[in-house]
Amino acid sequence: MTQGRVSLGGHSLRYSDSGRSEPVFFCIHGLADTLEVWDALEPALAGRGRVVRIDQRGHGGSGAPPGPCTREDLARDAIAMLDALAIPRAVLVGHSVGGIVAMSAAFAAPERVAGLVLIGTASRCSERTAAWYERIAQAAEREGGDGLVRAIYGESSTRRVRGDAAAIAHIARMLTSLYHEPLTPQLATIACRVLLLVGEKDLMGPKASQTIRDALPSGRAELVVMPGCGHWLQLDAPDAVIAALDRWRSAQLT
Repeated sequence: MTQGRVSLGGHSLRYSDSGRSEPVFFCIHGLADTLEVWDALEPALAGRGRVVRIDQRGHGGSGAPPGPCTREDLARDAIAMLDALAIPRAVLVGHSVGGIVAMSAAFAAPERVAGLVLIGTASRCSERTAAWYERIAQAAEREGGDGLVRAIYGESSTRRVRGDAAAIAHIARMLTSLYHEPLTPQLATIACRVLLLVGEKDLMGPKASQTIRDALPSGRAELVVMPGCGHWLQLDAPDAVIAALDRWRSAQLT
């Protein structure tokens, strides 16, 4: 396994690279996580191809340029990492916010995306959820990482956030755009195959993933709802995730 950093001009991103050959699984984590959130999946994925995991800007060991960012900025980060690592095409595996970034990358550079695996993500949000994202951003700006944890996970959480709380606040605020400018209308343009995985007890519920499936071109998407599971399927049910991925890939080859 190789670990390193890639400079993207105004900031650099930390990454991990393991396995070899194709397909390339390019893993993008969610808000306030790091590339280590994929640790339970990495060995099995590396047995099936090459695995590149990144810390998104402001998270973990990655830097971030000052000021606000858009989902298109985060998608450009992902494509720039593919460029830097000489990866012509990859299966983008995105969890939560990482799924939003993966979809945005597929809109921006469809020729670079061999498939999408979207775990517990959404293409739109309600006004109430947008207000929650804004509260997360404000808490991070006022109280740093501790404020982030309390706003996302509750007062009793013992989690710790690694990264730049101000930069993560910008990403949380970016998510409010899903209310005014949802991704849903663009999904009809997705050309690659899509696997949607969601826990039955995900905080967003399976409905968000069903909305994505229904907006994609007919026959392009498979949705798997995992009973008894929550938001972090890659932690709670890694074997089930790999089994679903294997079935999906086999169906693509037949």
